[in-house]
Amino acid sequence: MTSHLLEWLVDSIVLSIFIGSIYVLASLGLTLTLAVVKLPNFAHAEFLTIGAYTGALISSSFPENFLLMGVGAFVVSGLIAVVIHFLVYKPMMDRKISIYTMVLASFAVATFVRYGVFSWASISNLLSTHPSVSIVVVGSIGTTPITNIYEIVVPLALVLSAVVGLFLTVTRLGKSMRAVASNFELARVTGIRLSVVVPFMWVIAGGLAGLGGVFLGIYTAVTPVLGSSLLLQIFAVVIIAGLTSMSGTIIGGYIVGFAENTVMAALNNFFGVPFTFEPLLPFAMILVVLMFRPTGLTPNMMSGIAYARRWLNRSKNEGT
Repeated sequence: MTSHLLEWLVDSIVLSIFIGSIYVLASLGLTLTLAVVKLPNFAHAEFLTIGAYTGALISSSFPENFLLMGVGAFVVSGLIAVVIHFLVYKPMMDRKISIYTMVLASFAVATFVRYGVFSWASISNLLSTHPSVSIVVVGSIGTTPITNIYEIVVPLALVLSAVVGLFLTVTRLGKSMRAVASNFELARVTGIRLSVVVPFMWVIAGGLAGLGGVFLGIYTAVTPVLGSSLLLQIFAVVIIAGLTSMSGTIIGGYIVGFAENTVMAALNNFFGVPFTFEPLLPFAMILVVLMFRPTGLTPNMMSGIAYARRWLNRSKNEGT
C-alpha cells in the first residue's frame, strides 16, 4: 500500500513539473504584456495554437528537429503577435481607447484568429494532427519514466525564464521595457522609442507562447482550440504571480500544474472526486486569489524568502 502510494505520488509530481513547465512558457508572454502595455490579452492563448501548428508543419518536413520546430514557432507566433498589435491594439492605444474596450477587442481578435485557424485547418484536413516526433523514454525516477520531451521542456522553461529576466535587467531594450512598464507616459516623454520597445515586446510575448504551444501539441494533439483550452490556466498563473512578476510567473506555473495534477489526483484517489472537475481548480484559484490576495501570492512568497534570507544572515553574523 505504501509503495503504491509513493509510486502514485512520484508519478503525479513528475507530470505536474512537466505541465507546470508548459504553463510557464505559455504565461511568461502574458505577464510581459500586462507589465508593459497593461492589457489582459485574451487572444494570447491563440499564439499557442499558431505555434503548435507551425511546429507540426515543420516536423512534417523535418521530423525530430526540435530546434527548428521551436525557432519556427517562436518566429511565426511572434510575427503574428506584432501584426495584431499594429492592426488592432496600436491604433486603439494611439486614440487612448479605454483598457476595457481593448479587452473586448482582444476577445474579438481571439475569436477571429481561432476561426481563421479552424477554417484553414478544415480546408487542409488538419483539424487534429500531431507533430512528427518520437517520444522516447530516456530514464526514470523510481518506476516513473522520463521522456526526451520532459528533458527538453523543463530545462527550457527555466532557462528561458532566466534569459527573459536577464534581458529585462541587463540590456538597453529590456531596461526600456521596464521603464515603459513603470510609467508609460513618462517613458514616452523621456524619449524612449515606443515604436521599437512595444513591438519587440509583442514578438517575445507571442514567441514564447508559440514555443509553449509546440510542446503542448506534442503532449496532447494539435487542434484549433488547443490554445483557448488553456486560457483559464494561463490567467490563473499570472494572477497568482501578481499579474506583472516574471519570477512569480515561474512559481505560479508550477502551482497551477501541481493543483491540476497532484492535487486533483489526490482528490480522486482519496475522496473519489472525478477528473471532470479538474477545470474548476484554476477557476477556484483565480477566485480565491482575487478575493483574499488581489496582489497575487508570489509577492508574499518572495518577501518571505527575502525575510528568511535576512534572518539566516543575521543569525550567522551573531554566531560569529
